[in-house]
Amino acid sequence: MLIRGLLILHYMVFCLRFLTIPWRYFQLNARYFNRQKKIFSKQDLDAITPVEWRLKQYIDKPEITPSHYPVFAKPEWGQNSTGVCCIHNYAELEALRASSSYQVQSYLIQQAAIGAIEFEVFVVKHPIKTGQFAVMSITQVINASTDKFPVNGIYNNDTRYQDITEQLSTAEQQQLWQELNRMGDFTIARYSLKADSLGALLQRQFKLVEVNLYVPMPLSLLSDNLTRLQKYQLLYKTTHSLAHLAQQLNSTKVTQGIFFNKLIAARRGQNTRILNQDETNKTTHLQMDQ
Repeated sequence: MLIRGLLILHYMVFCLRFLTIPWRYFQLNARYFNRQKKIFSKQDLDAITPVEWRLKQYIDKPEITPSHYPVFAKPEWGQNSTGVCCIHNYAELEALRASSSYQVQSYLIQQAAIGAIEFEVFVVKHPIKTGQFAVMSITQVINASTDKFPVNGIYNNDTRYQDITEQLSTAEQQQLWQELNRMGDFTIARYSLKADSLGALLQRQFKLVEVNLYVPMPLSLLSDNLTRLQKYQLLYKTTHSLAHLAQQLNSTKVTQGIFFNKLIAARRGQNTRILNQDETNKTTHLQMDQ
């Protein structure tokens, strides 16, 4: 993808400018890396989520049945909605459990959030000013399908993004940053939040669907309503801030293996794919026919 290439290129240039090793980037959220599981565990992150944001979730086991449907099933680690599917009944859950992707990694079952709108909030903390953010971009996720519980993601053709950052004042952005900081002192993060409106989001009436701490991209770069110049300014500011933050880690001890462990985890789940409802139903009907 061209955008990812530009992000990497600019980040490398700024690392040269700041005399820092580029792969320090992978240490920015190292304190939240689970060394035993060798992943940024969604279950670990759920444990530090403020109670009022939290959706009920647990690691799936054959002896556990959801108390109600629909629910979402997702790998304990994954990105870009890979492997995520909406489960509407027990037959669909059994079909997932029989799939090849389920056999190679732990899956979480998560309560479906009922908020009307999905928001993606990307933040990078300020490298100098304590308690401030250097970058914040907010996108509203729009899905063209009629599915009440779609699996949104950059590889879903029904998903598109609209930047709404400018709809918030500077004070409102700072307020949202401080609220999100209650979860953890993340250097870079992208939060997926469900709320009934932007006003409800600002009033802290939302649920956290997921937070991505490993190479998250500001989805405003994929939005329909920003100009190329605006996107470039966001890209420039993001990579400049990240290189500056990475430079601050030059004298710190490296947490071993985050990058390589993530490669292994990605390879382990390489056959995992986004399961849309038609595919899930097809598998379910085949099993029922047998």
